[in-house]
Amino acid sequence: MANQLNITLSNGVELELDPEDLNKNFSMFIDKFLIPYFKESNDWNKTIISSISEIERISSKFDVSKGEIISKFLKNIESRLPTDIAELTGLDKIEILFENIDDYVESMVNIVSSGDSQEDIRLKIAKLVENLNLFELSELFIHFAKNKK
Repeated sequence: MANQLNITLSNGVELELDPEDLNKNFSMFIDKFLIPYFKESNDWNKTIISSISEIERISSKFDVSKGEIISKFLKNIESRLPTDIAELTGLDKIEILFENIDDYVESMVNIVSSGDSQEDIRLKIAKLVENLNLFELSELFIHFAKNKK
């Protein structure tokens, strides 16, 4: 077993992280930082942004790229959405599950294949995604990366 790493989060909570078990680390982080942060701020977007910032800071302690650790972190959040995170007051009003990803993808494909100029395509895509939060944008990026041909 590798040595435990002690990390102090910006909220003052100290976590003892296991370099060999990122899922356990994420679970502790969600319990000790993300959920309390949301309960205090009642702002899901701000909570996700602050959590990702903390995760980026922590990533320097592990041999994992920031992009990879953030992707794994978002997957951990997603796995907990149906349980304890969904029960947080106010989250039922936010599309944190991003169930309509297929609609966005279809709209994006239609815009790109419309034959419009590059500038018009860029403007239409920007207009389509302008109200998405960081989590939802990350889901789009993950979808496109997984389905790259």
